[in-house]
Amino acid sequence: MSKLSHLLELIIMLQYKEFTTASELADILEVDKKTIYRYIDTLQMAKIPVESKKGRYGGFYIDKDFYMKYPKLEKEELESLLMASKILTKDNGFAYADKFQSAVIKIKDLSLNENSDFEELKELINFKINDTGNLETFDNKISKINYAMTKGRVLKISYYALNKNSITQIMVNPYTILFKQGGWYLVGYCNTQEEERILKISRIRNIEVTKEIFIKPKNFNLSDYLKKSWSVFRGEQSLIKVKFDKKIAEFVKENKWHTNQKIECLEDGSIILHMYLNDLGEVKKWILGFGAQAEVLEPISLREEVKSEIYELTKKYERNYDKVNKISNKG
Repeated sequence: MSKLSHLLELIIMLQYKEFTTASELADILEVDKKTIYRYIDTLQMAKIPVESKKGRYGGFYIDKDFYMKYPKLEKEELESLLMASKILTKDNGFAYADKFQSAVIKIKDLSLNENSDFEELKELINFKINDTGNLETFDNKISKINYAMTKGRVLKISYYALNKNSITQIMVNPYTILFKQGGWYLVGYCNTQEEERILKISRIRNIEVTKEIFIKPKNFNLSDYLKKSWSVFRGEQSLIKVKFDKKIAEFVKENKWHTNQKIECLEDGSIILHMYLNDLGEVKKWILGFGAQAEVLEPISLREEVKSEIYELTKKYERNYDKVNKISNKG
């Protein structure tokens, strides 16, 4: 990523985060701390009011009077851009399709988050209304998260789960917020699921700051965690649940299929493999390779795809059965 891109991300993060450290910024931008200090110097030379606090618990913050708004597109401008993204594809011979799609996603996220009157556009591009967290403004959500991080308070969050297409209630210990790939994310420990998670802030519907206190663990390393979870910022992940019969359970347990996998053991000897993945195409082929010994439980969309594949396969075998028999008999 270019220096200019890093500087813009720094400005946006400092604008919304009340306080952040050089180490945290270095982890998010994947640079060393010396580079962060050089970036800060550059911003200060450009008259961006970045303030520093020295000492053991030092870091950076930006003057609250400073505010840089996202550029807003007109409704027709965004609509034309989205339509163009449907036309300019690899199938249609557009060589830069991947880069163009990436740019459109970033612009779309920013524009839809900032404009509450684009409801029909959201439906036009299958952008579910729940994705926008429309019950609470972005500024309110960021303000509550910042307060909870400062005071060490647990958050009660209503979150739109994309893989379940429903709203879930979760309790989260907020560690940090970060801006990446045109979107805002909350990193924290989900007490409900008992694991660290990255939540897309645009899919948070409501936030309540509770009176419950939490302490951020000293052994949590943001850099290491982001290295494992960076794919989150390239696309939405889906929770995959696959049930394996007891005949093959030991084989599945003995192998490492994915870095974030979890295995749930059932009383009858069967198991359920949990994984978060971006691309469902490859995992579908993998699941089908286990035949009747594997069953997709979630997401429903993947289950239906596997079911459809099996149905088409069955039809093919039934349709060609007589032909195969005739050939065999002639032989």
